[in-house]
Amino acid sequence: MFPIGHFALGYLAVALVRRIRDRPLPDGWLLGAVFVGSQLPDLIDKPLTYYGVLESGRSFGHSLLVMGPVLIALLVVARRRGYGEASVALVVASLAHFVGDTYRIVLAGEWNALRFLLWPVFPPIDYPSDGIPPWIRVFNSLGDPRFLFQYALAVLAFGIWLSSRYRAGARSG
Repeated sequence: MFPIGHFALGYLAVALVRRIRDRPLPDGWLLGAVFVGSQLPDLIDKPLTYYGVLESGRSFGHSLLVMGPVLIALLVVARRRGYGEASVALVVASLAHFVGDTYRIVLAGEWNALRFLLWPVFPPIDYPSDGIPPWIRVFNSLGDPRFLFQYALAVLAFGIWLSSRYRAGARSG
């Protein structure tokens, strides 16, 4: 998934959790926590891979064995410091990132390709780079039907956010 797809999926997951908990939909700083959480595995792995520290863009930050304990510790510390809502949003959005990176693999039944989730126990599959810069890849994806799902998620998430802002404004005004 591209960053916009991860953000949309993270927002929708957090919005669902907040609805279940009878809380308002994310905005302000909470929306920032959703953004950071939805990008977190890539914010860790992609730069470290680019600089040659990691062998794959899906290893350390994409490992449930690494990120599981990190996210639990983050929840505990943030709750103690009064940032419970933001930490829940960040963690839920981070977990949504994993869903975004794995749903197509699961649907295709390519179970071996999921081994990056258990890094370092299993090494990730090495995908050779084609040298296309990420911003060009995103631009090229706009007409590609393989990416329609994540763009549809983005439109849905934006629509839900916009609707919630409109309702909040109508209540206060």
